[in-house]
Amino acid sequence: MADENPPDQYLTLARPGEAQLKEKGSQFLAYAYPIRDAEQAEQLLADLWKQYHDATHIGWARRLAPPPRGEEKWSDDGEPNGSTGPPILNAIKGEDLWGVFVAVVRYYGGTKLGVGGLVRAYGGAAAEALALTKKQTIIRTKTLRVSIPHDRAGAIYALCDRMEIRIDTPGYTETGLLLPLIVPLSRVDDVAAAVVDVSAGRAEVSRG
Repeated sequence: MADENPPDQYLTLARPGEAQLKEKGSQFLAYAYPIRDAEQAEQLLADLWKQYHDATHIGWARRLAPPPRGEEKWSDDGEPNGSTGPPILNAIKGEDLWGVFVAVVRYYGGTKLGVGGLVRAYGGAAAEALALTKKQTIIRTKTLRVSIPHDRAGAIYALCDRMEIRIDTPGYTETGLLLPLIVPLSRVDDVAAAVVDVSAGRAEVSRG
């Protein structure tokens, strides 16, 4: 089911980030990645286990894009319940990021940290990795392909100027123009209706 009011943009990572933290002899290595889907996150986790095959634990969390229904998932990887994955996920949510996977590799240093200490260590390492890398805003759009007779094209151009809608490279048909309109996701229905209205019903709109 489609979102009634889908957001036009969301924040994610522009590139991977990493950070290190030591707590009572234990070493925590945090890695943050922008991801497309769950499969990519699973491959990244497998790669980390190959690289750090002797690690004690690798806790992780992911938050898939786009909002507001992007999947959230985490793993404590054998640490006490709720001490590892949730604080990593909270670090992601604290930055309001989507399409992100964060894994924290732990090497045990001989001293138990307790649940509170683990929460601070895993969450702190994740938060630092996220804070140290660049963010980017993803703009969510949909392309409306408008087929319009030549004599109504001016009205569509004027409408797009008024509504601040970008027109991609025009194409040509036997009877007129094919105008690809790049529309913010939340405005698709309004723009499609406006196109039909200003063209006096002569425009044909398809949603690419």
